[in-house]
Order: sequence, then C-alpha cells, then structure tokens
Amino acid sequence: MDMVKQIEYWIKSADDDIDTSDILISKDKILQGLFFCHLCIEKAIKAHVVRCTQLSPPKIHNLSFLIEKQT
Repeated sequence: MDMVKQIEYWIKSADDDIDTSDILISKDKILQGLFFCHLCIEKAIKAHVVRCTQLSPPKIHNLSFLIEKQT
C-alpha cells in the first residue's frame, strides 16, 4: 500500500473511532468511549508516523513509543 493511502486509512479509521466514542459517551458508556478515544489518538499518531518516516507504523499500541518513532 502506498504511503498516501496508508495515511488516508489511518485518518479515516481515527475519524470513525471518534464518532463511535461520541456515541458511547452520550449513552453513558464512558469507559468504552474513552477506549475509542485512545484508539483515535493511536491511529492519528500512526498516520503522522507514516507521514514523517514514509514507513508503515509498527504494530504496537504504546503511544509513547509511537511518538518517538516519528523522528
């Protein structure tokens, strides 16, 4: 997959996750909604990693590690 398509994938997926978090939080499913917020942040960071490195992001969920990978 080319880098532009990867970035688009991560951003679209992050948008979907934030929409899901809004729905869950509005239904008083706060913990579940926050989980989807975490996913949204992770995917946005992965899109940024792809943009900065021109490489696929690592298959991990550690946000601190992902932030460090952008350089």
